[in-house]
Order: sequence, then C-alpha cells, then structure tokens
Amino acid sequence: MKEGRPMTESDSGNSSTKSVLQRRFLLGVGVIFLCFSILTSLVMYFYEKGSLEETAHAKSRLVMAVMEANRSYIQEVLRPRMYEMLGKDSFILEAMSTSFVSRAVMERFKASLPEYSYRRVSQNARNPVSEPTRFEAELIAYFASHPQEQSRRGIVPIDGSPHFLHARPVRFDDSCMHCHGDPDDAPKALVELYGRERGFGYQPGAVSGIMAVTIPVDVALVKIKGRAISMLGGSLIGFSALYIVVCFFFNRVVIHNLRDLLQLFRRSLRDEDEFQLLRAATAKDEISEMTAAAETMARHLQQARGQLEEYTKTLELKVARRTGALVESKRLLKEKEEKTRESLKLLTAIAELTTRSTQPSEIFPNVLRQALSAVPAKGGGLYLLLDNPPRLEMQWSENAPSLPRVVEVDPEQFRAAPSEQEKSPLCERFLERLRAPSLLDSHNDLAVPLCCRGRVLGMLVFTEIDLDAVTPEIQDMLLSTGQQVGITIESLQNTEGLRRSSELLQTVFDGITDMLVLFDRDLCVRMVNQAHLRRFGPGLHGKEHAEGCRSPDACAACPFVLCRVESVFRTRKPMIEEIVSRKGDIYLVHYYPILDEKGEVASIVRYAKDISEQKRVDQKIQQTEKLAAVGQLAAGIAHEINNPLSVILCHTELLDQQLNGLADARNDLATIEKHALSCQRIVSDLLKFARSQGSSWQLAPLNRTIEEVVAIVAHQFRRQQVEIRLDLASDIPLMNLDVDKFKQVCMNLLINARQAIQGKGEVRVTTRYLESERCAQILFRDNGCGIAPEIMDRIFDPFFTTKKTGEGTGLGLSVSFGIIKDHGGDIQVRSEQGSFTLFTVTLPLDGREPEKAHE
Repeated sequence: MKEGRPMTESDSGNSSTKSVLQRRFLLGVGVIFLCFSILTSLVMYFYEKGSLEETAHAKSRLVMAVMEANRSYIQEVLRPRMYEMLGKDSFILEAMSTSFVSRAVMERFKASLPEYSYRRVSQNARNPVSEPTRFEAELIAYFASHPQEQSRRGIVPIDGSPHFLHARPVRFDDSCMHCHGDPDDAPKALVELYGRERGFGYQPGAVSGIMAVTIPVDVALVKIKGRAISMLGGSLIGFSALYIVVCFFFNRVVIHNLRDLLQLFRRSLRDEDEFQLLRAATAKDEISEMTAAAETMARHLQQARGQLEEYTKTLELKVARRTGALVESKRLLKEKEEKTRESLKLLTAIAELTTRSTQPSEIFPNVLRQALSAVPAKGGGLYLLLDNPPRLEMQWSENAPSLPRVVEVDPEQFRAAPSEQEKSPLCERFLERLRAPSLLDSHNDLAVPLCCRGRVLGMLVFTEIDLDAVTPEIQDMLLSTGQQVGITIESLQNTEGLRRSSELLQTVFDGITDMLVLFDRDLCVRMVNQAHLRRFGPGLHGKEHAEGCRSPDACAACPFVLCRVESVFRTRKPMIEEIVSRKGDIYLVHYYPILDEKGEVASIVRYAKDISEQKRVDQKIQQTEKLAAVGQLAAGIAHEINNPLSVILCHTELLDQQLNGLADARNDLATIEKHALSCQRIVSDLLKFARSQGSSWQLAPLNRTIEEVVAIVAHQFRRQQVEIRLDLASDIPLMNLDVDKFKQVCMNLLINARQAIQGKGEVRVTTRYLESERCAQILFRDNGCGIAPEIMDRIFDPFFTTKKTGEGTGLGLSVSFGIIKDHGGDIQVRSEQGSFTLFTVTLPLDGREPEKAHE
C-alpha cells in the first residue's frame, strides 16, 4: 500500500467550477418556478374570464326577462283585448305583434345602452329583418335537434370581435296558431299586410326561431389578458428574486459543506487506486464522489477490523494471566469490605434519617434504633445537654427502663472530651468522669459523646453491652455516629434559632403600617411586610432587575422602581423621593442602606408612606386660603366699581332720552350700556363669590330639587342634542339645604357639562345615599372633551376659565365650591381627556348653616 499524499490541483479542479449537482438542482428549481408562474397566470385568466361570463349572463338574463315580460303582456293581455274590441280579423302591427314590439322596445333600450343587442329571428319570417344569419340558423338547428336544451350561452366571435351570447329557442304554442298556422284562419289584416307565403305553416311545440342577447366583451377580455400577462411578469420577477435567494443559500448551505466534506475525504486518501476511484466519481457529481469516498472508508474499516481481530487473539492470553491476579485481589478486598460494610450501612442510614426530616422527634428514635441494630447491646437512650440548670435530659429510649430521665451534671466534665476522643476510641477517660450511680450503674454500660466542633452536645448510652464484641471497627463507627448526630443536633439548634429570629424580624416588619421591602446586594427581595402585600398584592418576590425598573413577576400595580435602589448602592447614602402612581396616589419613599463591616452596602430597606390624603388636605387648605384671599379682594373691588357703573348707567339712560331721533348716537349709547351691564354682572358674581347674599335653609328633598333644575335646562339641552339621564336613589331622606344656592351649583355643573360636549352627547346625574356616613352624593358625569391634567388643580380658582372671551367669568366653579363648603360638604373632580369628566358632590345629611360651619 502506498503512502498517502495530499490532493493536487488536478485532483480538485472541479471544486472551482460550478458543480454538476448545483446545476441540476438550479435547473429543476427554475423549471418549477416557470411552470408555477404560467399556471398562476392561466388560473387567474380563466377565473376572471369566468367571472366576466357570469356578469354578462346576469345582464343578458335581465334583458331577456324584460323582453319576455313585454311579449307575455302583449300575448296574454293586450292582443286578446284588441281582438275583443276590433274582431278576430283585425290586426294592428304596432300593438299585436310581439316581435315588432320587442324590436321597438330594444331600439329604445339601445339608445341608452348601445352595447346591448337583442334579436328575435325565425326561419321563413314575415319581416326580412327577422331572418336568421348563418350562425343563428345553426343555433335554430341545434335547438331543434336538442329539444331538452333550454338555453345556450358563451363567448363567440361575431363580426370578428368576441361577444357574450345568450340564446333561447322560440317554440309556438296553440295560441300562436291563429297568426302562424293556416293562412285561411289568420286575421285578414295580417294576410293583407304580409301575404300568405311567409310566416305560416308552423306546428305547436316546434322550434321556429331563437331570441338572443349579445354583449361585446372584447375590451374586457383585453384587460383580463393584460392582467394575466402582468401577473405572469410579476410572478417571473418575484420567482427570479426567489430563485437568486435559493441559489445563494443552496450554494452556501449545501455545496460549500459538501465540498468541505469531500475535501476531508480527499486528504485521507493513501493509494493510487483510491485516487483513480475518486477521479472517476468526480467526473459525475458530488453525490457520486461521496459514494466513492464512503466505499473507500468501508474498505478501510474492514481492514482495520481484521487487524483488531488478530490483536484480540493475542490479547486473550494476556487477559487470562492477569485475571488470576485480579481474582486474588478481589478476594482480599471482599474480606475487608465485609468488615466495613456494616459500619457504612449504619452511617448511611443515619445520614438519610438526619437529612430526611428536620424534626428531632422523628430523627432521634430512628437514629437510636439504627445504632442498636449494629451494636451488641440490649437497649439504649439518647440524651441532650441542656442549660439552666446544666443537665442531661433523655430525648428517647429503647429497652432501657433503668436509665434516668434527667441527670444533673457539671459542664466542666464535657470540655476535654473532644481531645480525648483522639486518644481512645471508647473515650475511657471521658467515661470515667461521666460514670455515676445515677447514669451508668453497670460496667456493661457504654456512653458515646455527641460532638460537633469541639463541643459535647449530648450522649448516646447503650445498656448491657457485650464489650468483648466491640471491635475497633465498631468503636470507630460509634464515634463517627456520635459526630454525625452531633452535627445534626447543632444544625437543628441553629435552624430553630434562625427561625425564631426570622419570625421576630417579620413580626416587627408586619407591625409597621407603612410599606417596607428589604433588598439584598443582588436586588433580590428578602423580606416584605403585610402593608406592602395588602396594597400591591403578593406578586412581589424573586429577582428584580433594572430592565424597565420593575421585577418581571412583580405586581403591575406597584409604582416603585429599582433605579433609585441601584443609585443608593452606588452612593451608599440614604435617599428620599416622591412617586406618583398611575392611579394618582402619592408616596414618600425612603431608601436606607445597611453597610457591612467593610463599609459596603449589604442590603437596602425601602420605606414607603402613602401621603395622598395629606397632599389632598394640603391642596384643599391652599385652595380655601386662596379663595378667602380672593374673596376679600373681590369684595373691595366690587364696591369700588359698582358705584361708578351705576352712575354710567344712569347717565346713559338720560342721554338716550336726549338723543331721541339720532339713530347712530343711540346705537353707540346702547353699546356703552351693554358693556356696562356686563361689568355690573361680573361685579355681582364677585359679590356672590365673596360673601353670602342671604340664605334660606330648609329640609328639602334632594331628588326633587335636582329634577327642578333639570326641567329648566332640559329643553335647551335637547335643542343642542345633549340628553340628560337621571339615576336618582329613592332612599335619600330629607336634607337640610339652602335650596336656591344648591340649585345654583347644579345649574353651574350642568351648563359646564353641556359646554364640554361637542355635538351629540349625554349628561348623567346620579344620586346615592351612604347610610354609614350619613351623607348623600350627587355625581355629574358627561362624555365631553374632558379636562387637561395640567389645569386640573386650577379649575376652582377664581377667574380661571378655558372658555372664549365673553362666554364665562371663571367664577362658576369657585362659587359652587364655596356653596358646597358652606353646606359642610365636599366637591371632587375626576376626568380623562377626550373621554369623560365626573364631578362628585358630597353633602352631609343634616347640613351646616354658614354661621355654624365657621364656629
């Protein structure tokens, strides 16, 4: 066998040219795309052609139905009536001939729709115009030879252009024989008009002619063909682009990988025969070359298998010699394994028991039973070392009634035990100090210390044990068991301590009524109090990250973000911020870092307090102070302006009397009077806003008061296409109200609602009685344009208005706010811009007169 060599350029020359496989695949894909494009265009062409025929057929049926109705009317109504009036020998062509009337009607029809053509023809027709063409004669012959056919339709060439043709046979019945049968029986006027040769001699039921409607479709067919050709062109362009993409990916995904694999095979060739085989396969395509490479590899594998079989024969001898040595070693190991199996079984059982449960009442009995099963003892007990006072207290016992339940001990006896365990497997010195009449009365008793990290936590005592049977392996097993149980005891004690500490910390957390969350350095939530869970639900847990500043599994209602938490981790300083939720709630949030011994932030406490109500109270106080200040200012300004306005109006009236006859001067004077009255109305509103102008408090029905206001404005609202809907609770008792002023509030809110609605809309007035709070609520809701958020805090300010100049003074809501406050109530507003506005008025049941409200 010759040594291997790398492929030469001549060996791999075909890899630089386009592969045969690639050419075959791309040719097949191209043919498929071309056929699919042609098929798609043909399907679209025949589909639209069929749609065109259906449309033309529907139109032709309509024309035929009209013509058939005219013919039926003449034949069944008009012609019998004419015979009745004129006699059987009379015949009026324009009224009694169905063919003549049909042609006349169609000529008038074609004046409006010239593309439609209607012909009623017959062989041996009286009128030469009704003689059939050669094509029509063929149709008559077709219907005569196929009596079961009732119609024939389709696209046919007429005068060199395609037309849609819808033809039906014309068959004579008995009523037609009077004019088309024997000429001796025909009306004399008809015979005189057309003669005795043409139009006679027909038999009932025979096909005498056809009636046909033709519609030209040449333009529509041209458009259909154009769309089909466009579809073909578009498909070819789209498939060409797809073809290019397929070529690219086929070359990148298949050809390149196939060539790499073939190149790997070529580099593994080792003799000239293999090169000759691959050169022959390369002349075909890549698949053939791959097949040849696989055959070469199979031959190599077969040769390698023969070599391995030869090597196996010699290997069996070596294995047989070494097997004997291994058997002997296995026997020795098995003897040692038997000695340690019991010890390992006990330790494994105890380990499983200690990891399966966390309750001492379940662990201790099972540990003692497993230990007794491996030790030659009758019974035993398990003690724990407890403080205050120092004592050994039994936790569980098996077949050991002589063991005491509690033994008082000196703690100093246990301190040297761990070091002595290293010197004696049975801890003789340790047992000498522990041996006492109350605990180890017999020399056949054995105590094993339960140790962990140099500290004795208890004892495992065995009674009536056969000390001679206790081998060194059993001694080591008992000490290991004591250490395992000691570790378990310390773990249980630590777990219990951590649980109590956690419960105490959680109790402190839950006792805080504001919201608390504890984060660790990885932004994992470690603790959260009940106040937070009640507010935002139980969704806050697990890893929180800064993407979107929200935990992916946190409650969506939680408005707090983690950006500030990360900032506190960086700065290691406390931070305070105010956060406004989507619902409008305001929270004061504190971030407190907790530093470790290295000065790094180990965790962060986030403390959040809901200050929404405090903010609202502050805003109401500011609003009240603002209204009081503006009221005082308005009262002073009103008195200063009112007197000059009265003088202006008085002199205006005098001048009007003096200028009688001067129209222009009187018009100017009327303008002065109009604006002076407007100023006086504004001053009057200011006075109403600044001080009460007389009150009339009485017990009044709330619903009836509202209905009276609605009755005043209902007509005006209906004219502006605004509907008022009332939903009034029937359980509201009489209320102490200043009726006139309360009506003024309702009027202001209704007018504002109407002005907020553009076009058609609805204003809904709802009342409800809150018995537990002894108050009533009135809700005014409209579906108008809403109130912009940026002006929501200013709508109750005096003189603030969004209306055009002259449409409002900006005092309506301010006056309403003052009236409701005089009643001891409250007014709130909620709005969504572009959707709705809701004013909620809350009034106490007994009300408060102004002087009482300010006491």
